[in-house]
Amino acid sequence: MLSRFMTITAVGAAKMLLATLPQRWFSAQRDALAALWFDLSRLEVPEGAATDTSFGTVRLFDDFTRKAIDTTNFWTTNADSGGTAFAINEQHNGAVRGTGDGTDNDVTNLFSPPMWRCDKGGPMTLEIRATLITSIANGEEYIGWSDDDGTDENPITLSTSDVATTNASNAVGFAYTGGGTADWKAVSVNGDADGTTTRCNTGGPTTPVVGTWQTFKVVLNTDGDADFYIDGIFHYREDAAVSTSTLLAVAVAQQDGGAARSTDVDYVYVSAGRS
Repeated sequence: MLSRFMTITAVGAAKMLLATLPQRWFSAQRDALAALWFDLSRLEVPEGAATDTSFGTVRLFDDFTRKAIDTTNFWTTNADSGGTAFAINEQHNGAVRGTGDGTDNDVTNLFSPPMWRCDKGGPMTLEIRATLITSIANGEEYIGWSDDDGTDENPITLSTSDVATTNASNAVGFAYTGGGTADWKAVSVNGDADGTTTRCNTGGPTTPVVGTWQTFKVVLNTDGDADFYIDGIFHYREDAAVSTSTLLAVAVAQQDGGAARSTDVDYVYVSAGRS
């Protein structure tokens, strides 16, 4: 441990020295030190980031701290009859809320434009903090990526026995159905071929609790493999979860099942290498 600490200290000092010198000097040494720094710090090297720019990573962060979301130029929202489309909900720190009236199979969803592609600058990270409001009984929930950017549908739903129904051709994320088995499930579909439905319960239950925030993260590498995290805990790896050449959108979908309920989203974060 001491030798590792001393090595990191030495590398850090070298990085600081090189930072004071012209960029064209010691370029090879700079790259080698950067790779060593990531390795020693046990950090993932941003393999997809462009090197010809100071902005090698593309990021989206929407904290929903304003009067209205932009449904003209960015977000697409849908709500079936009786429901209320996702919109800013005035609460502490800001959030958006989508509400259903309890009519069976009514969908309320939120999509970004499809502008993220994992073979063009992976690893690609999506993180969404969300909670169910009023009820978790019956109905379906999906949080993740989808190749759908506006259709009034839920990308992936589950039966009460965890059988997936995929409406999107490519999607990867988390699904939960009220009245079914416990815990969120990792789900995916790659070119209309369904992935494995996997229960996320590493370290304890993840069954949603009304009004309790949970943080969902899906990381896609350049091969389309997906790593699933809830509240910072790794749960599962699905190989070839999605097509690497498909543009994906952020997707949050609620489907009513006979009980009126809502979904709150605190923030959406995306990070991907620029290509």
